[in-house]
Amino acid sequence: WAEFFAANILPSLPVADEFDTPLRPPDGAGAVISLPFMEAGHLGEDWTTAKGDAALGEPVYSVADGWVSVAQDFENAWGKVAFICYRLPEGRWPPFVEVMVAQLDSIDVKPGQFVKRGQRIGTVGNANGTYEAHLHWEVRQTVGMGVGPGFQAGASGWLGPSEFISAHRGDRATQPLLPKVLGKTERDGWGTDY
Repeated sequence: WAEFFAANILPSLPVADEFDTPLRPPDGAGAVISLPFMEAGHLGEDWTTAKGDAALGEPVYSVADGWVSVAQDFENAWGKVAFICYRLPEGRWPPFVEVMVAQLDSIDVKPGQFVKRGQRIGTVGNANGTYEAHLHWEVRQTVGMGVGPGFQAGASGWLGPSEFISAHRGDRATQPLLPKVLGKTERDGWGTDY
């Protein structure tokens, strides 16, 4: 799939030269990171806007102009999931990324659909009651890896979501992202993958 994607799909994707946050774009104001990238081997970040299930139904947005490769209910701890591929401008690294947004309550996009930065792609969920409401999202350098493990010792092939967005903000590169990273003692009651 990766070779087919690079040869046949990537060239037709819009160039994503400006990235926003998936919750409360453009900078995530009012959101928190309840479980950061690579803490305990976490391959993504968990974001939410309220304790418990109060964030259930919060809109989730496309972080840039891209193409939906998968939009499916996996009916397990991942719940509803969308994968969106983004092509970066020539000379930027990496040349493309695939973003996975998971544990959604609803999906508003279909496979093969092109999306714009800031377009609603779904809503925050709780994986059918498995967790308290939050968005688990990952940024990957490789397409077609599937939902994956969520946690593992090494992050080869994954990028820190907040770091990636911060590095690719376009004209807003000097403006910080606003989500606060909750410390371990602050997380009680906030949605995470634990």
